[in-house]
Parts: sequence; structure tokens; C-alpha cells
Amino acid sequence: MAERVVLPLEDRRLKAVFSYPHFSRRHYEAVIGDLRGLGVDGVVLAGELEAGEAKMIGKGCTAVVCLGLMHGLPVAVKIRRSDSCRESLEGEGSNLEFANSFGVGPRLFGVSKNAIAMEHIRGLNLARWLESGPQSETVKYMVREVLEQCHALDSHGLDHGELSNAKKHIIIKEGGGACIIDFESASRTRKCRNLTSVVNYIFFKDSISRLIGLHIGVDRKMLSEIMMRYKASPSDRALGALFSHLKLY
Repeated sequence: MAERVVLPLEDRRLKAVFSYPHFSRRHYEAVIGDLRGLGVDGVVLAGELEAGEAKMIGKGCTAVVCLGLMHGLPVAVKIRRSDSCRESLEGEGSNLEFANSFGVGPRLFGVSKNAIAMEHIRGLNLARWLESGPQSETVKYMVREVLEQCHALDSHGLDHGELSNAKKHIIIKEGGGACIIDFESASRTRKCRNLTSVVNYIFFKDSISRLIGLHIGVDRKMLSEIMMRYKASPSDRALGALFSHLKLY
């Protein structure tokens, strides 16, 4: 295994990450200050995405993600882009902290205007995990866990906002268990559609439903009726009806 390369925050190679995609000294220095304040003391050269001479593990419209170190331990570090339309990442951090309070999402370690430090979730997205050939009982367990987390979000009034196409937002962890990530678009004022969105994604989107169909049989007409009832009155009872139809007990 190649030796892990860790860069101090001041390393010039990180300029392209800390002020992505356009360099601004003001933004760059603000990011370094925020990272120091959060206790991030280094960045690992890891990830499939490149930014100059550095690497990233994720990239979105408002932020990039790199692998950082806090007290020697790996963390995911989300950094606000220099061209971001969002003035701060603090709202996202607040929503993630709220999700954590009922057991959903990667653990939040700290948040500031320009950066979020959180648990680094290692694993595969749902589609790639299904393609790896898991056992049917394991698939049922993971699907149930995802649906339970979505129901928890609905019950607490936090809409994730991007689960209708959850390819990048559901990770099956290396050590087992599912995790919903990326609360960038989450809202506590919008009507919650977490469970209905994920059910549509898993059981009605062709690319995923074919893989799921190898493990879980579904009557789409009946499933649609169950979800209409859930949408009208979200409850543990409605969730139970869903689990019963999918034989997830």
C-alpha cells in the first residue's frame, strides 16, 4: 500500500482546493482560518478528483470535499467554493447536527462559514454496492435501514431535498450499515418527501429497480397505493404497511 501523503494547511498545493475553482487570496485565507478553528491540522492527498496538484474526494455546485485530519484521525472536510452562491455552510451544518440528534447522517465535528468537518464515510453508493453481489438478506436489511432513516427525517420535519435521485446520497458503509449524506439542500420548512422520494428512486427508477428486483419482489401498483396513504398521513403504521408489502420483517 502506498504511503499516505499528508499536507499541512499552508502547503501551496492546497491553494487549488481551498479556493476552488478560482483563486482568491481572501477566500483562501478565510478557509485556512476556519479549518484551524475547527481543529483540522492537515489534508491527505486522496480522492479521484484533481485540483491542481492536490486531490479531492467530492465536488458539488457550492463546495468541494477533501480528506482531512483532526488530531490525527481522518475526517471529511467540506469547503465552500470561491464561486459559491451560498454565503455560508453554517445552515447545512445546523441541519446535519439536527439529523445527527436522531441518528441520521455522518457525525458532525464542527462547522464554520467556509468549512464543515464531519465523519468520513467509506463505502459504495447504493447502485455500486448492489452490483457487488450482496446476499438478499443483506439487501433487505440495508433497504429497511435506508427507509427507516428516511421516515425519521420525515417524522422530525427535515427534508433532505435530493433523495429523488439518491445515487450520490446513500452510502453503504464498508463495515456495514447505510448512511444518508450531503444535507446541503436540506430544509426544516419545506414539506418532507424523504421516504416517498427514496421509494420512487429504489423501486421505480429502472437502473436501480432492476438490481433491487433480484432481491425484493414488488407489486408496483400496490406499492404506489401504500405510498399514497403514507404521503397523506405519514406514520409508523404506514411505514409498517410498507415493510409488510416488501417483506422486510
